[in-house]
Amino acid sequence: MISGARFAALAFVAVVAFAGLGARLWFLQVMSPVDFVEVVEQQRTRSIVTEAPRGRILDVNGTVLADTRESLVVTLDAVQLREVGQGLDSEGRAAARAEVFGEAAAILVAEGVKTKVDDLERTYQRAAVQSLKPVVVAEDVAIDTWIEIEERGLPGFDVERRWVRDYPYGEIAAHIIGHVGEVRSSAEAEALTARAPGRQYQAGDAVGVRGVEATFESRLRGQPEIRVVELDAFAQVVGTREIAQPAVPGEDVILTIDIDLQNAVEQVLAEELEAARLRPACLTCEPHRGRNGSIVVLDVRTGEVVAMASAPSYDPNEWVFGIPADQLDYLRTNLDSPFLNRAVSGLYPAGSTFKPVTAYASVTSGARAPTTIWEDEGVYQLESCREEGGPGCRFQNAGAAALGPVDLVSSLSRSSDTYYYSLGETFWVERDTYGETIIQDTAELFGFGAPSGVQLPADSAGRLPDLEWLQATYGDDQGWFTGDNVNLSIGQGELLVTPIQLANAYSTLASGGRRYEPSVVAEVRTADGEVVQAFTPRIAADERLQPDALGPIRQGLIDAVQTEAGTAWKAFAEFPWNNYPIAGKTGTAQVTRRADFSLFAAYGPALVPEYAVAAVLEESGFGGEAAAPAVRRVFEYLAGLNEPAPAPLRTDTGGAPASTELEFGVFEP
Repeated sequence: MISGARFAALAFVAVVAFAGLGARLWFLQVMSPVDFVEVVEQQRTRSIVTEAPRGRILDVNGTVLADTRESLVVTLDAVQLREVGQGLDSEGRAAARAEVFGEAAAILVAEGVKTKVDDLERTYQRAAVQSLKPVVVAEDVAIDTWIEIEERGLPGFDVERRWVRDYPYGEIAAHIIGHVGEVRSSAEAEALTARAPGRQYQAGDAVGVRGVEATFESRLRGQPEIRVVELDAFAQVVGTREIAQPAVPGEDVILTIDIDLQNAVEQVLAEELEAARLRPACLTCEPHRGRNGSIVVLDVRTGEVVAMASAPSYDPNEWVFGIPADQLDYLRTNLDSPFLNRAVSGLYPAGSTFKPVTAYASVTSGARAPTTIWEDEGVYQLESCREEGGPGCRFQNAGAAALGPVDLVSSLSRSSDTYYYSLGETFWVERDTYGETIIQDTAELFGFGAPSGVQLPADSAGRLPDLEWLQATYGDDQGWFTGDNVNLSIGQGELLVTPIQLANAYSTLASGGRRYEPSVVAEVRTADGEVVQAFTPRIAADERLQPDALGPIRQGLIDAVQTEAGTAWKAFAEFPWNNYPIAGKTGTAQVTRRADFSLFAAYGPALVPEYAVAAVLEESGFGGEAAAPAVRRVFEYLAGLNEPAPAPLRTDTGGAPASTELEFGVFEP
């Protein structure tokens, strides 16, 4: 029998318990109804972010070079695949996944997509830690594949429609256009979103990689759609609650190039490189490997890039969903570096194409008048060590050929090295008069030693060496000596330039001193055609070059092409230069343990310049042998002597990609 005291105690406990429950119920219903509703809503709804169609990239005539299309893709969802084999040990779960992967691979192989179970397992392992949404494992599949995957109910596999990038011209202009890749992680997505507010990213989204795709990412990427959907008790989508943010297509980017001319220039480069490989080298020379190079064509009047070729190239379509690891390894370890845009990132000795810089410095400084005769004996002995002699004191022309008496005009047309060796020594020995960096200072007028300003990633500044650079690179005990200045005077030594810098320097010569920041993009437009950004000619410098120096230099460049003694005479012998005169300079750059690099830079028409062209063909011999014929063929198109054939459209599509690491370029227009 319960005593009165115990009964009272139990009653008290019961009252307290019911009071606590009542208070909690009152709190949930009265004090916190909003929070409670929010929790319920979060469990019943989900926000789905869907990419908007990416803006197009078009050539100057409106031809589409990069487009967005719908594709039927097979996706792999790592979240669902984690549930496969639940309750089994790790080996059992792996075996269960492998069985699913085997079925999926069989379906894809029947579709014609090369797929292995190991490929799907690797994709799953990466996606399990890096992706928040299903990743694509096959593109452009047939409706039958969709039906079969749905019927089999393979866990973790689905077929859906997605916007995908398409490059209809394949490798043509790939270094200009670039390509898209996949955002690999949430951290990467957050960084991209922070960089471009309003362009929300999530893992698995497409993002521009290299070229214009990268530099104009914030323009090309549209505003994604945010759709709030309702879920049932099993977390399955049963309907759409609202469109919280409508999709807005990305903006179109209009380039300055014509795709047909671009294709023609790329063909010229490829064919002249092949011709160089077949051309026997001299007995004491390294064999011509002739596989890599670049040609840049600029409009002298506006600074626009008319064409920009870099060899070898690659097909950006292979990157739309990623690229198989073995193919990526091959491309990255390929000594020919197909991803490198040699036009803006390739670094080369300028060779004799640099001589107009030294010539301009000599006249404007008063070191040597244009009409002063220099006796070219084929060999130059430094005055500062004439008595002692020894290595480092003797410099010579190619083959030690003696050219006899030359002035500034013929020093350029016949490419006398000793003429410039003597100037290099004079400038250094008499630096109290001319300054320690007169050659470098003059080179800066023509754009050397600084990025060109073109709207592409990895626009290199090249290298314009001086004492400060030497000491920063090799240590404070390094000195700049006469030999360094002598080598610099003919574009050798530590000097490195890019093809676009070289073309821009000759454009500056042609214009009389106006130097532009080259533009590969003309304008940006909305999807309905409204221009939102226009790249009018961007003047980087407008210093009028001195006529008493400019005149003889221009004549020397004309004579290099139009006189029989000129170094480019053979390459242009049948060119109608009477109607379309060309001014240009050959260059042969020496590279240790490699065949000579062939260079040629020119502009035309010489008297009323319209275009500047620079070509660099690696390991292809003398400048007049490979680069000059290439430039001559380009000018045949520019002068209207040849009509470029229509660029061929790519015909193959589809593939079975895998995720991979990507490198992102950044440019703020």
